[in-house]
Amino acid sequence: MKNYTESPAEPVQPPVVVSPKPKAEVSKKSQEQQALLGQMLIQGADYLAKTAKQVRLKREQEVIELRSGFKITIGEINAIVSANRLPYAPLFPNSIPFFSELKRLSGLDFDPAQFIKPSVVGTWLCEIIYGRFSKEVLPALRAVNPAFTNGVRPHKLFQYLTPEGQAKLEQFRDEAVDLMKTCATMYEFRQKLFQQYAVPYQIETF
Repeated sequence: MKNYTESPAEPVQPPVVVSPKPKAEVSKKSQEQQALLGQMLIQGADYLAKTAKQVRLKREQEVIELRSGFKITIGEINAIVSANRLPYAPLFPNSIPFFSELKRLSGLDFDPAQFIKPSVVGTWLCEIIYGRFSKEVLPALRAVNPAFTNGVRPHKLFQYLTPEGQAKLEQFRDEAVDLMKTCATMYEFRQKLFQQYAVPYQIETF
């Protein structure tokens, strides 16, 4: 019969107690400094936003004088030119003799009723009509309606005028027609157009 000898009991280790680290106390002065810094950052952001808004408003309120003597602001230019194209509706219909008068005064042989006209007619149109707007309007219209490599634009420039801009174009068109009817030559017409609306012209063109 075997004898069993009991092994001595292992000593029990006392539990290790980890004392929590004391929380770092934020002094009242540090709290005040942090609050002040936060307020400064908020005020700085508000100041920058307010300044940007003031600059934008000031820019929009800058006055530009048209060649006709009429004054306009940058904000009003934005009200004339639109990046969104309007549906096509003829602003130079055959019922209005704008191109017929140009043909009579210039002696140029072309059909006023035809959609395609000599390139010089387009030049005259830009000078006589779009030249009545501020100098920023025509470049803006050309930018939103860029020409193909052959020089032809996909849409009419006036399709990128707002309704207000198109109303002004119709006014300029009608005033040009009324003035052309009083003239015998293109040179006489351009002289009168310059005298009344300050639209420049080149003498060697005629």
